[in-house]
Amino acid sequence: MPTFAITEDQLTAALHAVVADRGLNWTYPDIDTDPEAYVDPQDHHPLFAENSVEHGLSSCRYVSADGHRPMCLIGAALHRAGVPLRVLADHEGALADVVLDLVIEPVLPSLVADATRAAQNVQDDGGTSGDALTAYHNVLIAGRVMNRASP
Repeated sequence: MPTFAITEDQLTAALHAVVADRGLNWTYPDIDTDPEAYVDPQDHHPLFAENSVEHGLSSCRYVSADGHRPMCLIGAALHRAGVPLRVLADHEGALADVVLDLVIEPVLPSLVADATRAAQNVQDDGGTSGDALTAYHNVLIAGRVMNRASP
């Protein structure tokens, strides 16, 4: 499995760029207006067949069902930072922090992984990209403040 050298600063810049492109109010597309964004867990699309059975897919997608575009904020940022869509598609069903650990070498600090998972959770709950980006930064800030406050 290929890995990619992406720093925290590069990932953060990619997150900001995706939000700037999509807008702060972007949410997952509605299945009625963009059916190619989603895959039924029973669908055995060649990109996702193994993972869909193994992990059970939620509505969150790193890559659209047609395999041609990044979907969620984390998937779009990783793609913008250099991770090919095919590699992201191989990790459908995995949480954002796990995907970061699998595709980025050297591994980013756990605080960054926690922040990406917080952003993913916001989007999975129907929040906007702006809200997800805020959650990402809130986790980073809180973690760093706590580190400084610790003896």
